[in-house]
Amino acid sequence: MDTNDYTRRIRYALKIDDADALRLIKLGGDSAALEEVEAWRKKEDDEGYAACPEPKLLAFLNGLVIEHRGPAPASPYRRPKSAERFDNNTVLKQLRIALSMRTDDVYEAIQAGGGRLGKTEVSAFFRNSDARNYRRCGDQVMRWFLAGLTTARDAGDSKNPTPS
Repeated sequence: MDTNDYTRRIRYALKIDDADALRLIKLGGDSAALEEVEAWRKKEDDEGYAACPEPKLLAFLNGLVIEHRGPAPASPYRRPKSAERFDNNTVLKQLRIALSMRTDDVYEAIQAGGGRLGKTEVSAFFRNSDARNYRRCGDQVMRWFLAGLTTARDAGDSKNPTPS
């Protein structure tokens, strides 16, 4: 999945419009213009398409976390936001934190999206990358998770909270 795919799917699953996406990017410590945010929503074949840079997507995710959970407490051991790496595991962790989901909730969302993973496989996505049982989250798992969030939102499921 590319960054535009993430922004489209996350925004659709959580019902986030262009103005809210722009606000979340600013809250996450970056800046963008409304025209840029609109262009990131478009598909490659559409006129006015622009690729969403990774730092903008990370700022969007950080803004989502800050909006729903508040800013992270200052800690000398915390890695600076600019040093975050971009991969599916990072996106999954950020969404889990922002939506106050437990691993079981993530598992249920993946199941609702059509995935067939065990609970231990899902918990392995949230381990430190140096851990023996760490597992890399693939694109298909992310698609299942985001589809499950969309399904939960459409069904009005209270087990998988989505922002209002």
